Amino acid sequence: MSELVSIVIPVYNSAQFLKESLDSIINQTYSNIEIICIDDGSTDNSLEILKSYSKNITIISQKNQGLSSALNAGIKQMQGKWFKWFSPDDVMCINAVETLVNTANKFPNTIVYSNWEIINEKGNKLRDFSESNYNELSHFEYNVRLLDRQLINVNTTLIPSSLFDRCDIRKLDDPVAIDYDFFLRSALFFEINFNLISEQLIKYRIHSKQLSHKNIIKTLDSVYDIKNEILQQLDSTVRDRYIRELKQYQKTKPLKRKMLEFCMKLLISNFSWASNIILTFYVNKIRRTR
Repeated sequence: MSELVSIVIPVYNSAQFLKESLDSIINQTYSNIEIICIDDGSTDNSLEILKSYSKNITIISQKNQGLSSALNAGIKQMQGKWFKWFSPDDVMCINAVETLVNTANKFPNTIVYSNWEIINEKGNKLRDFSESNYNELSHFEYNVRLLDRQLINVNTTLIPSSLFDRCDIRKLDDPVAIDYDFFLRSALFFEINFNLISEQLIKYRIHSKQLSHKNIIKTLDSVYDIKNEILQQLDSTVRDRYIRELKQYQKTKPLKRKMLEFCMKLLISNFSWASNIILTFYVNKIRRTR
């Protein structure tokens, strides 16, 4: 019998895209799924939409406490061997869970993730997004690149549920950095590996109300602080090796990427209300030149 996959969906004022997202999960080719939705004090009709799916999902309703609280509430309820965090804005390709599980079963102690499509508010495809494939790197080499910047779209991941016995979802000042914090601690503290599936398995929606694009300056600062905090908790010999190799890796980046990062730093130092959209453009460009 196939292993149970727990899909946890934090929901906050997500009514616009929620039905499409839920339908894409319910119609997966992989059937052994439990769907746990946490309504985090929505003020729109998200909860009413969730209740209309009550035959297919488990609903947890709470006062607004933020993303980490919603995730942890779902994690406490899940029964699956695998955990999948998913956004109510996004859409799963029909074979997403099946492909993730088949790959995860080949790689113990590993978080698997995939490439993705970018869609707009109307669901129209804008382009494919392919992550850099670092599957052939050693655990240490991968971690160096993860220290350099985020490598993973959390909505594409499948995570062993047993990992939460060791590594939790922390509450942070910037909720957008929660997934990066979790990945980095999993890799550096608990020897978790990562494996990329070179297929587009989700449709990631770009829209005006998106949390990840609200205050990218704050997120970049948070990521920097998270890296430093986690490094300081390592054994000094291990920490010094990571810092040394990270500096060396950053020196060898392609010129195109160095120029993009320089432009982004200029934007940060001269930030205005209109620069956030431009800055988001540069961040996405940099991810594609890793």
